[in-house]
Amino acid sequence: MLSPRTIFQINHRLTLRIVSVISFPLAVFTSGLHAQQDPELPDWLNFEFEQQTRMQNLEGQFRAGLDGSDQTLEWRHLLKMEAEFKNFIFTGELADMRTYFSDSATPLDGTITNPLDILQLNLTVPLRDVFSEGDEGFFKIGRFTMDQGARRLVARNRYRNTINAFSGIHAMLEKGDMSVELFYSLPTVRRFSGDPLDNKPLLDNEPGNQIFWGGIYTARLAKIPDMFELYVYGLDENRDQPANQRLNILTAGARFFRRPQLSRWHYEIDNLIQFGDAPALDVLSPLRKHQARFTHLELGYSFDATWRPQLSFIYDYASGDKNPMDGDNNSFDSLYGVPRPEYGPTGTYRAFVRNNIDTPGLLLNLAPRENIDAFVKLQRYSLAAEAQGWKTTRYRHPGSLGEDYVGTQLETRLRLHVWDGKLTLEGGYTWLNAGTYMDLVGKGDSHYSYVQTILRL
Repeated sequence: MLSPRTIFQINHRLTLRIVSVISFPLAVFTSGLHAQQDPELPDWLNFEFEQQTRMQNLEGQFRAGLDGSDQTLEWRHLLKMEAEFKNFIFTGELADMRTYFSDSATPLDGTITNPLDILQLNLTVPLRDVFSEGDEGFFKIGRFTMDQGARRLVARNRYRNTINAFSGIHAMLEKGDMSVELFYSLPTVRRFSGDPLDNKPLLDNEPGNQIFWGGIYTARLAKIPDMFELYVYGLDENRDQPANQRLNILTAGARFFRRPQLSRWHYEIDNLIQFGDAPALDVLSPLRKHQARFTHLELGYSFDATWRPQLSFIYDYASGDKNPMDGDNNSFDSLYGVPRPEYGPTGTYRAFVRNNIDTPGLLLNLAPRENIDAFVKLQRYSLAAEAQGWKTTRYRHPGSLGEDYVGTQLETRLRLHVWDGKLTLEGGYTWLNAGTYMDLVGKGDSHYSYVQTILRL
């Protein structure tokens, strides 16, 4: 029987040939040609193009060992091709995600830079009337991206310059308000050659030392407009040496929610538990017991008034490691979810993630016109476990500093959609007002701003 690695990895030689084939339409699109309007394009073939450009600046570096300011230009091109036939759909998506104008000390990695590569390459078989009349869905095999539920554990990144991808099988079946989605995959490792500022491509791959699988069930609660989701995800590392450095965790949760509507209350309750094995503290110690949890609460109201204001109270708790030196690990792992929009921008900012946080906040959404939307969000960030420290800053200290209040974050965003939604203009500003924890580690306020355009053809 073939191993998952043999089944799902894409042969490098084949990938190079596909890149060369898809690169030609990319050049055509960037010259302004809208392929969907090309009269010579057959009905079964469709192209989509998206170009995102973001200039961002961070004043007041909060990460350990770094000072001053950072600025980057992030540039992302996506070209997607779909060939749809009677019994199957072939999908290929080329991604080119680069970074420019960064300082040599700017922390860059695969979350920001991933030059020219294959994001998706899969075969989809549509499903219909499988178990009952009217149900429909799909079965997919190959490399693909996913968005599931509230996008807290599995997501196709939108703000972040690079995008999560997986190779394996993915299936979904739905009927009315009920759906079931399952997958079994090898996460794709995003790579580049040499210094990330050189933007030299290196083919992404699926090394086979991680298996990511899961499923989500969604349905309506009786006859009311409320929905619920039940889900389970497994992340298994099959690392042989050293065997005590692997991560094997199971995440299970339930989510109840009502979507916002004018003149109505909306809410969301999302509760997750996580358990399994975490890497040992050193090569001579056994695996640690992993037990962690996450809770998201939201309650809000949508006013039927000018600018359609929507005000929400939000609260998030993600556990941290109470004692990093013992045999247990309580640090929550958000798997392949996204921190934005819940915790602020990613990119060169990315101050907070779904780990070791205790944060209440207020969110105000506004829509002055049909093609304009904005929000203002205020959140107070504290550490759920003082001893672990602030994850994204790389601070590590033996024991508690005696203070858990990190700071208060004010985030704003304004977005304008023009040209029938094909062009989006966006800008935002985030201010992190330093709390006592930041004072103790010698850091002050941080200011992050960005402007970006997104062109879709």
